[in-house]
Amino acid sequence: MNPSDYKIPDLIPQRPPMVMIDMLTRADERSAGGKLNIKEENIFCQNGKFAEAGMVEFIAQTAAAFTGYNQVKSGMAVKLGFIGSVKNLSVHSLPDAGTVIESEIVVDSEVLGYTIITGRVFQEGRLLAECEMRIKVEG
Repeated sequence: MNPSDYKIPDLIPQRPPMVMIDMLTRADERSAGGKLNIKEENIFCQNGKFAEAGMVEFIAQTAAAFTGYNQVKSGMAVKLGFIGSVKNLSVHSLPDAGTVIESEIVVDSEVLGYTIITGRVFQEGRLLAECEMRIKVEG
């Protein structure tokens, strides 16, 4: 099955209102992409804009969906993951509520039980935010 064939609740441990990804659009060995339709009622929307924290969570949940996709494909249960750190966060623009954003994560390395990724958020090909993130998965 393609990543987009899976329902997000089957790939990530988060549940509403903390779900910040609608679809895992693609996945290969070391990278993945996601999509989020920003609804007005999203808990990270403030004054009609999607906040920085929401974009960081979107990146993290893209990584979680990628990990969950690989776990489900292998017949394993989806495990909890935690953000260990966020480095070099750069936010260039905040997207409006009612729009769609896309994410891209690339696994850079795995060190001492942490997965280190580079994550980016785009809207219509324009870079909105980027960061490096360390993620710890249980078990």
